[in-house]
Amino acid sequence: MPNAIHFKRNELPFIPCKAPGGETTIARVINGKISQNMGGGLEIAENIKVHWTTLYDEILFIHEGSMIVRTDQGEMECNVGDIVWLPEGCTLDYDFTGRRCAYFYALYPFDWAKRNGMEEP
Repeated sequence: MPNAIHFKRNELPFIPCKAPGGETTIARVINGKISQNMGGGLEIAENIKVHWTTLYDEILFIHEGSMIVRTDQGEMECNVGDIVWLPEGCTLDYDFTGRRCAYFYALYPFDWAKRNGMEEP
């Protein structure tokens, strides 16, 4: 029988994440060691802009601060408590210029990088 797991905020295993456009810190707590399907964790970004095309379906929940997400459909000002849906193949800019943002993310599939011949940033 699978076990439930409690991840305490002050014990999250944050590591540097080199993103195109800068560096963030990330705690990838839901991963292949825990799930055969989903990935998830908490990421903190500050004063960077990242251009990206999602290789997975992703949900973001803004926990602290704010960010701007720009797609070909327009600009979304994302604030505390907001939820953002990003389908696979969505080309966008995450803009944290002059901002700090902590957000929870959940994505599927967890092994998106491997499936695309990449390593996670």
